[in-house]
Amino acid sequence: MLALIHNTFRERIRGKTFYIVGFIGMVIMLFITTGDSNLTINGKKVTGFEQMVPVALSIAGFVSNLLAVMVSLRTIPDEFERKTTHLVLIRGIKPWQYMFSLTVGNILASLFCMFSLNASLAIFCIAYGRLGLIIPAFLSVAIMGINSMFLSAAVSVMSIKAPVYITGITGIFIYAAGILHGVLDTLANTAQGVGAVLARATLFLIPDFSAVQQQASNVLTGAPIDPEPILSSLILLYLAMSLTFVLFRKEV
Repeated sequence: MLALIHNTFRERIRGKTFYIVGFIGMVIMLFITTGDSNLTINGKKVTGFEQMVPVALSIAGFVSNLLAVMVSLRTIPDEFERKTTHLVLIRGIKPWQYMFSLTVGNILASLFCMFSLNASLAIFCIAYGRLGLIIPAFLSVAIMGINSMFLSAAVSVMSIKAPVYITGITGIFIYAAGILHGVLDTLANTAQGVGAVLARATLFLIPDFSAVQQQASNVLTGAPIDPEPILSSLILLYLAMSLTFVLFRKEV
């Protein structure tokens, strides 16, 4: 299994798309976090460490989650298309071990992307004279990584059965619903009927990405941390990965 995970990770981080999107994201992060940008929100210029941290993390989260979808989208379908599934399974690897290993490889590649993009956070802390926050910055990135891990796992699991384009669209939908989780939850609670029930059930299965992102920001700014959204996301991540134990398809 370790060999499968390693090979999957290595293949994912060698993709051209990975480096192109990652490079663009790093340039944007450096531009924002150096303090030389003229970023404004609602007509007000965003300045100062406490104001810039959430903005920087939001940008990093968006690019990282986009890469998580792209990295995880084709891994499992490509294995079936290359007819390598049979060659792996005849060596005594069980189907669930195979799917689980590919999923973990995707997750590690997504985390690698997350930490690469957020390397500029160290520069951010140095630029503002907050050297003591370099270690909390890595903790903040680790918390942010929970979103990418769930998205990568969900996309990987869906790709076992669903066509690539449907998996990609669904992955983007999950990310959008996660970021807008609070707003959508409020709307669902005020609605009635079958649609409202389905909406609440869908939101129950999607982590609150925005809340997790806020906790990551709180680590750096010194604000209180609420462990509930982090624990909820980890539970949903566990449930998503457990689906690799039961989902499989015949080689095509």
